[in-house]
Amino acid sequence: MSILSTSSDPIQRNSVVYAISFLSNYQGNQEVISTLTEVAANIAEAPFIRAQALEGIGNKLSHELPENLYQPAVSVIIQGLDDTEAEVRFWSCFAADALEIKETLPKLQLLAQTDKTIKQS
Repeated sequence: MSILSTSSDPIQRNSVVYAISFLSNYQGNQEVISTLTEVAANIAEAPFIRAQALEGIGNKLSHELPENLYQPAVSVIIQGLDDTEAEVRFWSCFAADALEIKETLPKLQLLAQTDKTIKQS
């Protein structure tokens, strides 16, 4: 995971985030959740990498994690709902739904009504 802090190549960093999101065996791995939370919270990181981290959080986060890991991840998801990048907002919505984070419902309803990047089918 050192590539996340040493590589200047966003494709490499995204590959690492993807790998730890989907290829690690243990769903509640504390190091994985902590790393994904840090990446998602880093607004200097490329939006597609933050989005990948949020998708990983939605897939990996467990309610059984210690509060010191669970709550920061939930906070990052909530912050992502207000991100300027549509891809980050989308994956924040995914994570909020996957984890059934009830405090996001008002914001999700507002996004559904006002987000101009949403395409109606």
